[in-house]
Amino acid sequence: MHLIVTKSCHQATRASARVLTAAVLLLGLARSAAADEVEDFYRGKTLTALISYSVGGGYDLYARLLAHYLGAHIPGNPVVVPQNVPGAGGLRAANDLYSAAPKDGSMIGTFSRSIPTMHW
Repeated sequence: MHLIVTKSCHQATRASARVLTAAVLLLGLARSAAADEVEDFYRGKTLTALISYSVGGGYDLYARLLAHYLGAHIPGNPVVVPQNVPGAGGLRAANDLYSAAPKDGSMIGTFSRSIPTMHW
């Protein structure tokens, strides 16, 4: 009896290992295809980084530093151009990003942490 239980446990473990291996291979192939699509989309494009404050401040410095290195970490290596949109404590840039910016991932923004708590 002990031999039968051990044999069936061993077979179940091997079957689980096969299923797990197949799942990992399939997910790996699917992820590779998705990364290629993203790379093709961003290749040769310009990404705009909205900065919600005027030139020379801390948020401006942070966003320009981010823009300088960000393109190298996005598949397709797009050029990232910083653009200042000061006004209303960052709310103007947030509204521009929400209402007027293209909805294709070619524009990002940096904002104050207090934007979600503003009462307008």
